Amino acid sequence: MTTTQTFKTKLKKFLVKYIAEWVIYAIVGLVLYVLMVGSVMPKNLDVHLHEIAQEDIQSPIDAVDTQATLQKKQEVMSATPSAYVYNNNLGLIQVEKVGDLFDTISSVKKEDKITGNASSQELSGAIKKINDKLSESPDSRLSDQTLTTLLTASDGNLSIAEDITSTSIYEAMNDKVGWNDLQRVQTKASAALPSSVLNDQMRKALNEVLRSYITANYTFDAQATRQNKQDAANKVENVEIHQGEVIVRRGELVTNDMIRQLKLVGLMDEHFNIFPYIGLFLFTLFITTVFWIEFLRFKSNRGEPSLKYLYMYALIFIGMAVIIKICSYLRLTDVEGLSYVIPIAMAPLLIRMLLNERMSVVTSVLLSLVGSVIFGINTKAAIFDAPMSIYMLFSSFAGGLILRGTQDRPRIIQTGGFIALVNVLIVLCLMMFQNTPFYLVSTSMTLGFAFLSGFLSVILASGLMPLFESGFGILSPMKLIELSNPNQPLLRKILLEAPGTYHHSVMVANLAERACEVIGANGLLARVAAYYHDVGKTKRPRFFVENQMDGVNPHEKISPQLSRTVIISHPYDGADILREYRMPKEIIDIAEQHHGTTLLKYFYVKAQEQSKQPIPESEFRYPGPKVQTKEAAVVELADSIEAAVRSMKKPTPVKVENLVKSIFNDRLSDGQFDECDITLSELKKVEKSIDETLRGVFHARIEYPRELKMKKVN
Repeated sequence: MTTTQTFKTKLKKFLVKYIAEWVIYAIVGLVLYVLMVGSVMPKNLDVHLHEIAQEDIQSPIDAVDTQATLQKKQEVMSATPSAYVYNNNLGLIQVEKVGDLFDTISSVKKEDKITGNASSQELSGAIKKINDKLSESPDSRLSDQTLTTLLTASDGNLSIAEDITSTSIYEAMNDKVGWNDLQRVQTKASAALPSSVLNDQMRKALNEVLRSYITANYTFDAQATRQNKQDAANKVENVEIHQGEVIVRRGELVTNDMIRQLKLVGLMDEHFNIFPYIGLFLFTLFITTVFWIEFLRFKSNRGEPSLKYLYMYALIFIGMAVIIKICSYLRLTDVEGLSYVIPIAMAPLLIRMLLNERMSVVTSVLLSLVGSVIFGINTKAAIFDAPMSIYMLFSSFAGGLILRGTQDRPRIIQTGGFIALVNVLIVLCLMMFQNTPFYLVSTSMTLGFAFLSGFLSVILASGLMPLFESGFGILSPMKLIELSNPNQPLLRKILLEAPGTYHHSVMVANLAERACEVIGANGLLARVAAYYHDVGKTKRPRFFVENQMDGVNPHEKISPQLSRTVIISHPYDGADILREYRMPKEIIDIAEQHHGTTLLKYFYVKAQEQSKQPIPESEFRYPGPKVQTKEAAVVELADSIEAAVRSMKKPTPVKVENLVKSIFNDRLSDGQFDECDITLSELKKVEKSIDETLRGVFHARIEYPRELKMKKVN
């Protein structure tokens, strides 16, 4: 091979291995995004101010109505009463101040020797002195006439006036006196002045003193009031518009407040908002990433480099997503519960039968998430349709998990009944959760469509299975079970034309299946391939010892070279027959590889004895290819060991064990497993498994009394 050809081969492998996979993932993500984008696009609302609403409009999100919250706080603050503080010592303070007033008057009167006959000049000077001494007390700003009356009064009358005034002030301010009550209290105190003791002039003066010194002792506390109102406002919870809450009800008049709330939740936002599209991109990226990780896990478990499984998985996944999209439009009809007819379990069923159970479960979760968004296009309350998502999830689980054991077609039809039952129960649960009223017609139709979905899923899955098997060359468990049926034409051909080969193949199948299961390989594939691995012997059945019932061996009459040609051709004759019957490639490969490049030792030695010239081993070796898979390696070992053990005379457990080890070591040293990914540890497990199975077949047999008696007679 030239350098250019080598480069082209490597480039082709690189493109197939890496670029093709990423293209498939990108296509899956793009299709999912297109199918779901309608749910995040702005929904056009047919609603106008001061018009009657034609439908209920629900909030798609949770939002805080800041304007309504602010208005509610203002209402609470307005309703919160003001805070007042009561100074119960203020009365005594005012009495003290009145005492200071009279003491000052008495002092000035004595200093200036003011009498009742004092001149106006003397009185003016005295008044000035009093005002100067009492300038720090704003309550004591009395009129000159009042001060003149008090200055000209006799000492006795002045003392009486002081006592009366102090008592009146104390009694008036002994209770709470607010600013609203001040005038009333002052008037009451003035009216209580005794007329028998005081003349009119003195009463008038004391009346002014009382009005100056009686003040409010129950006053407004601005700081406490402000704090109380703020505390009350802080306790007000935000006015929230909850997801699914009806903002506008059908038949109501659309108000400014409704329009404001619709704008708040984004239903009347005319500006382009990129965030929903970014969110959908990230959601799609998550779905595609899980899709990718799950396929990598499947590929690593299978060791299968072919992209056909990825193509098939992507086709089933995208196809089901498209069906979900189509079924979402069924809600636009007036038929009650029609959307529940969606055959969502079809995809998990197909993946369970064609790939494995784990991928089926993961796909169920992913499709339910995708379906929740797709069906969300029909709801104005949210992007996701949670009830539909739950229905699809459990229906998918039923499809992927209930199908167990043998996957023959009657079992799949039975699975349809289980899925239908699960669907009905889930729909009933959802109706009860949502407190949906039960009406005979509508409820029956809804449950009927859910029941129909189960059988529709299995019908579609069963119908599509042959298309995937033939289109992608997939060898499914169901196909293998069908091929293992003894009534298969090829198996009947082996049984009728080469009965010894048939029984040998059955024994090899038993050995190979158990050994494959021990190392985690496909035991069912190994069993079915073992049934067909020697079908090439049907061309010349009597040339193989297991079919020589009459004891005649045709090899005794022909040369070793001709015997070699007949024996060596049987794997390739079998491969041709299997291709003629359009058998799966995996079975054809095992039939072609089950002898690898081993040496026909018996005929090689015989040829050496008859020939005078040395004969190269290559002339008596199978042309190959060597085994490529674990299943083929196990079938090769089981075939060689079973044939060798069957030819043993009086096999014992020790003899069988030694023979198994001998053949195992011979194949290993001969390099027959060099092109296979089976490990030495796995080969050891295969050796042990085959040995244990053969011990069960060739166990020690007890002699019955009749047999012992016959021995004695003989």
